[in-house]
Amino acid sequence: MTNNGAAQATAAAGSTGTVGDMRERLIDHWFPCADVDAAVGTTAGSGRSEKALFTWFASRPIAQARAAVLATLAPAEDGAKDLIRAAVRHGDRAALEDLSARIRNAYPAGRPVVLDIFSGRGIIPLEAARLGVTAVGTDLSPVATLGGRLLADYPMRDWSDEPPLPFKPAGDAARKVLFGEDEPRLVVDVRTVLAEVEQRVADAVAGFYPKAANGRFPWAYLWAVTIPCDNCRRHFPLVGNMRLQFPSGRDGDLGQSLLLIADGDRWRSEVIDGAPTQEPTFSAAAGRKGKSARCLFCGHVHSLDSVKGKGFAGQYDDALLAVGEENEGLGKTFRVPRRDEIDAAARVDLATLPPVGNMPAVPDEPIPAGNQDTIRASGYGYRTYGDLMNPRQTLLFAETTRAIRAVHAGLLAAGASTDYAAALAGYVAATMQRRLRMSTRGAKLRAFGGNATRKGTWVQVHDIFADESKVSFQFDYLESGPGTGPGTWDSVTGSGLQALKKVIAESPNAEPGRFRRASAVALPFRDGTVDAVVCDPPYYNMIDYGDASDLFYVWLKRCLADVMPDLFAGVGVQDKTDEIIVKRGNAPGEHRTREFYEQMLGRAFAEAKRVLRADGHLVVVFGHSDPDAWLRLLGALRDAGFVVTSSWPSRTETSNTGVASIKVTVTIGCRVAAPQRPIATVAQVDREVTSAVKAAVRQWDADGLALTDQLMAAYGPAMEVYGGYSEVLSPGGEEAGLDRYLTLARAAVRDATALKLDQLPLETFDAPTRFAVFWQRLYGRTDVPKGEARFLAQADNLRLEELRGALLTESKGGFKLRLDAPDAVSDRSSHFEVARAMAKAWDNGGTEAVAGVLATADRQANDAHLWAIVAEIVRQLPTSDPVAKALTAVQRNAGTIGTMIEYVAAAAAADSEARAQPTLFGEDLA
Repeated sequence: MTNNGAAQATAAAGSTGTVGDMRERLIDHWFPCADVDAAVGTTAGSGRSEKALFTWFASRPIAQARAAVLATLAPAEDGAKDLIRAAVRHGDRAALEDLSARIRNAYPAGRPVVLDIFSGRGIIPLEAARLGVTAVGTDLSPVATLGGRLLADYPMRDWSDEPPLPFKPAGDAARKVLFGEDEPRLVVDVRTVLAEVEQRVADAVAGFYPKAANGRFPWAYLWAVTIPCDNCRRHFPLVGNMRLQFPSGRDGDLGQSLLLIADGDRWRSEVIDGAPTQEPTFSAAAGRKGKSARCLFCGHVHSLDSVKGKGFAGQYDDALLAVGEENEGLGKTFRVPRRDEIDAAARVDLATLPPVGNMPAVPDEPIPAGNQDTIRASGYGYRTYGDLMNPRQTLLFAETTRAIRAVHAGLLAAGASTDYAAALAGYVAATMQRRLRMSTRGAKLRAFGGNATRKGTWVQVHDIFADESKVSFQFDYLESGPGTGPGTWDSVTGSGLQALKKVIAESPNAEPGRFRRASAVALPFRDGTVDAVVCDPPYYNMIDYGDASDLFYVWLKRCLADVMPDLFAGVGVQDKTDEIIVKRGNAPGEHRTREFYEQMLGRAFAEAKRVLRADGHLVVVFGHSDPDAWLRLLGALRDAGFVVTSSWPSRTETSNTGVASIKVTVTIGCRVAAPQRPIATVAQVDREVTSAVKAAVRQWDADGLALTDQLMAAYGPAMEVYGGYSEVLSPGGEEAGLDRYLTLARAAVRDATALKLDQLPLETFDAPTRFAVFWQRLYGRTDVPKGEARFLAQADNLRLEELRGALLTESKGGFKLRLDAPDAVSDRSSHFEVARAMAKAWDNGGTEAVAGVLATADRQANDAHLWAIVAEIVRQLPTSDPVAKALTAVQRNAGTIGTMIEYVAAAAAADSEARAQPTLFGEDLA
């Protein structure tokens, strides 16, 4: 796979788009697209296990990060390609070792320096560190910076000289079976401190969590917020789901549900066997959007605005509904809370908690304005991060922070180095952070099952980040206890330890990564000291990284302010002055606008250019469903002085998370632009871009790159030509915009496929028809994500909004091509719309009805383009499809239909004239 066509076109024009004697790398000509696509769906390539160490957003799959780093650093040798394929697909250690040696030998200064200026949780630096090169990560968020250290710094260090821990080792038969005896020192010690913190917290809160009859802590407590009724003034609970669990399939097990009983001026909850017998008190009415609350006593309905108003007025209270236990032979069951359990929870008095260091034990940091979309509880009257939990949940986390600080102090007192004590405290704090995901008013009970075979029935705690990066909120929520079960400390430690062990095992020759908190627009590095910047920039308006992670920050700084003062010694929440996103919401004075995003991204890339060596590479991994975001990204790269030399699509997102709204991310290779580039005319650059893309398509076809991926890969050769000039001017002297060449690149891919319909070139058809034909060839009748649909429309200078309804239908699954009849046809209708109308007309009235459609659309019987479209639709559809059947019949009767057009048109004209004549009772004869 190569972009040689683009390079040749640029050279032919006498333009050098990049400076100096550039060191060729594989990313300039080749990328393992198919291997990334195959790997991201596997355990080894998805990055899910690494994610278990630390929570961050928009997680980049390991396979794509590895491919980006390897292709950026590897010399442009064919022998390196198979090694990269093996490393990406299978994590082949021998291949990685061979590549590591090749890479280090390719750089005259020795080990190359790789920098990620938006490092997040550190996946890209991790892959660089595994090669034994100098890997550096910076991120504006201290939370993300901690994640990078835990993933790609501490696991790569040798801790063998550290003294023994002062705590009882966490070792038992079950651990040996699960992990074996030969564990790395770091894994053993992390397990020990995790167990120490767990025991200390359990001892501290035991009086507020009475044990069940089996002598164990319950695993869960189901709560609901209550409000006073506007009509009868009695308090009632807001419950959105009455189901507790589905039948397990065991004899006599009918599942469990919640029942709310009004008793005078009070109410109580009961747990019943079987399906729910009662409607929720907080739900959407049948046939209506938006939820409302129905009083349990008098049935009065409260609008959502009314319910929210009660929160802002301080009228919410928490009530315990049910308790979840683990019982031998029965699994997890629910029961009504005992009186002592209700009283124990009510005894929590947060006002008496001593401070943690120099901070209040309960986070009193206000949730910034305009965060209703990200911190959703703030839209219901909860004002601080401490308000996001009920008092007992807050107590549990306050005691956890206190235990982490005490364990850290004990490590230092026992002689542990400052770095090792910080590392161990960091892993414990990360475990607390992961538990936070299932421990606020947004953590709901999740019951699975109820299918025909009654298999796979279980209950879980729903992650508060179920919507990727938004802190959920709901009125009926689950509290996990200090024992075992979903959402508990015990449940999150196992996966974290396994992830840590995996990272260490797969990094035998790694150099520790270096992570610093820093703004991308003010990098703390000298000029010309970095060989490659490989980064994954913020996704425009998709994720509010800082606001979403402030929940973590306010708790982490209570644990780690003295441990990692470079990250957590700040006041308030995280500083977002330089955060490069487009902020959602309508906060007054919000500075993170589209203009800010573009300006700051340009400044960040300019900083990357400053720290890069003259022959260095900038590689950007990016994905977004909005072409405007792409324009801003590519514009920022150009403004910063880079030339895009390649772009390589990978279908990564849904394989990794299952919920992301984009399916394709693109790895974009860039080089520093030449200092003096010529000026060119639009006509000249149009020709060169078209030639370069078509040359690249020939190689992509040979390499098996899918046509849909070629459409996005075309940006590389197009931008390399475009970036070879300082200006591209129209005959009138105006500068041609970047968007012109993105559209031209995609059109060139389509034209390079030389699609013909009955020997008629596709470009001779009207734009909507070209779009529809290309869509049908690419996607058939499948649903297509919004981003791909929008980009495809660009190839014909069409807007998705114009196509919605006319040519496309939209659903939750995406967009689908319409083959049913349009609402109407006219002489302005596209050929594709007329063909669809012909199919419907055949079913309704045969030849005469079809002739009527042609007459109305002012089409002639010998319209070759129209009949070519009819034939194309038939070819692309199964013979059993109703539209295919109808149009096949139309084709067979084409001669008859043609002879009828003039008759039908004349009859319609006569009828129209007759209707226009005055009648006996018309006004003209009155």
